[in-house]
Amino acid sequence: LGFFLLGSISTRLGYAAKAARGVAEKRRGARSWREATANSLAGAFFSILVITTFQEAAFLVALIAAFAEAAGDTVSSEIGQWLSQRAYLITNFKPVPAGENGGISVGGTVAGVVASALIVGLGYRLGLCGWGGAAIALAAGIAGNLLDSVLGATIERKGLVTNGIVNFTGTSFAGGLALALFLHFLT
Repeated sequence: LGFFLLGSISTRLGYAAKAARGVAEKRRGARSWREATANSLAGAFFSILVITTFQEAAFLVALIAAFAEAAGDTVSSEIGQWLSQRAYLITNFKPVPAGENGGISVGGTVAGVVASALIVGLGYRLGLCGWGGAAIALAAGIAGNLLDSVLGATIERKGLVTNGIVNFTGTSFAGGLALALFLHFLT
């Protein structure tokens, strides 16, 4: 719920300015079922593992990381496109128009980290993880968001995969990384 709320709010912030520049999400920002599935499937998978395995704490951290990545990616894109007309390709830092696959900006990056931190903070406040798990989930969520940008700048930009595949890969990577780090350092 936190992810969907943050994504909806960030999509609507500055929508008129984004629409005027031609970078706003179509259909007034309403995402399709494919986009929603791509962003939530990894988290849903980890939630099933929470209740079906003996590693509840580890899979809770993975679930939090997956949704932290999804929130960070959505918010960084939306806020970055709103606040910045120019972005920089993550692979070579050459200027590109805001909204380009793999383009990053300072405002968008900061907003994405804050969004990830809010999701992790929500998980912590709900008692889903401790401080160590929260730190791992945040680091993994940010790493997943960076991977999403790299994949956007490379294979998505070339038309080899869709944005949904990139989003699913980013959330899966974040959850998997959090799981591995948790099992290595906290068990």
